[in-house]
Amino acid sequence: MMAAKLIYVSSVIYLCIATCYGAIPDPPIEVEITTDGKLDNRIDSRGPFESMLKSTDKSHQTFCPEVCQNSYCKNLVGVSKDKSCPIKRLPERGERTPKNCREIFETGNNVSGIYEILPHNKSKPIMVLCDMELQGGGWTHIQNRFDGSEDFYRTWRDYKFGFGNLEGEFWIGLEIIYYLTAFEDMELLVELTDKNDVKYYANYGRFSIGPELDGYILKAASPYSGTAGDNMDYHLGQKFTTKDLDQDKWPQDNCANFSMGGWWYNNCYASNPNGQHRNMKHFEEIKRKGMNWDKISSPDGYFLYGTRMLVRPKH
Repeated sequence: MMAAKLIYVSSVIYLCIATCYGAIPDPPIEVEITTDGKLDNRIDSRGPFESMLKSTDKSHQTFCPEVCQNSYCKNLVGVSKDKSCPIKRLPERGERTPKNCREIFETGNNVSGIYEILPHNKSKPIMVLCDMELQGGGWTHIQNRFDGSEDFYRTWRDYKFGFGNLEGEFWIGLEIIYYLTAFEDMELLVELTDKNDVKYYANYGRFSIGPELDGYILKAASPYSGTAGDNMDYHLGQKFTTKDLDQDKWPQDNCANFSMGGWWYNNCYASNPNGQHRNMKHFEEIKRKGMNWDKISSPDGYFLYGTRMLVRPKH
């Protein structure tokens, strides 16, 4: 029998955050904790930004002293932290929320972690993971994969609003990627890791996608530089395709179903970082059904082991 979902009054978490950290967040929001431990954070009037934070211990859902130790309560504060506490205070009332991780970096925050940002034309802040060390710092993660713990063979709704855990594997959501890239010039960095922990990089000087009305079309991914090879050029001008919404150029079938992911598929792909995570060698039946970047020759024919996608303003 399916257990009923647990609904917690927002003021409880609101008061817990103030009690634990001395930081007063924005007015309370409704938080729904599902029986699988995932938190549905309804911060956007256009729809839920789903499952981006996760409760790690259901015993931490009642009292402030226990909630203070729970990762979802810490993440709701919306500031950088490492494994030690306390975390940094929120901006004072009236202080402008940074638009991206680069703006945070330029204020002197050089510790990678979870921060709160407010992209151009967004009405509500969002939580993001920032990398403050890689290639000069100031990067906002839009995708992170490293162990196969999150299923990326998902529906359109999942890819639109985002899924996963900011402290683990996740996709930040096409809607957020649109807000991050549509209103100022952004660059893209793709980090690809093979089974021997060798890392390859694909840098794109300009990266942007269109709105949902245009299928989140891949508008720009150039010029390329790096060590991975350019496997985004084949996807330029393509709309995003998922297993339940076919917008690719393959007339016989759906590339998302064939490739077991979600991407700007053409007919079908030269890159597939959202494909199924397989810690194994290619063989004929599945060689196009996993995490691939075609211009990388994986050792011993293995699929990629990890991928990250990050964006920052082009200055």
